[in-house]
Amino acid sequence: MPISVEILSIGELENLIENHRRQRATHTPLYLDALRELEKREGKGLDFDRSLSIILQAAREGRFLSYKDLADFSGVDWGQAHRAIGGHLWKLVEYSHLRHGILLSAIVVNKPNVATGKLEPRALKGFIEAARLLDYPITDEQAFLREQQALVFEWVRREPTTTSGEEVVGDADPQPG
Repeated sequence: MPISVEILSIGELENLIENHRRQRATHTPLYLDALRELEKREGKGLDFDRSLSIILQAAREGRFLSYKDLADFSGVDWGQAHRAIGGHLWKLVEYSHLRHGILLSAIVVNKPNVATGKLEPRALKGFIEAARLLDYPITDEQAFLREQQALVFEWVRREPTTTSGEEVVGDADPQPG
């Protein structure tokens, strides 16, 4: 009988996720569903699906978006969301890496830099730490960021979407790492 992650408690979800990590089973649909469900519940109002949707929309339009854009799209005040955004982006980047082989958060930048895609040092540090946790080899951090941004824009042009346009269907080959 399949497990319905929607009925699990937060503790059960955390246990399920940790067991999958320990067993190196993080590419399974159950792991991804559990990760997504946990973020829905713990995102401090930041909505996992809405964040995926706006990131994909921006990528299709070939533009960057800000952390505040994610909060606004979820209907959350930035004052409430700014402390939770790092953890929210970690779950999104892990999900997009495991599901599609890309780092969707690469195009989410500091508000003053939405025209250029530049990340401020603290934000770049967080992005690079997440990528290293996912075993991406990195020698030049700025070049890696630019490469990942280009990959997101290229990938979203190749991938079909559902009729709602909110969820990308299909899995890309995972990036080496």
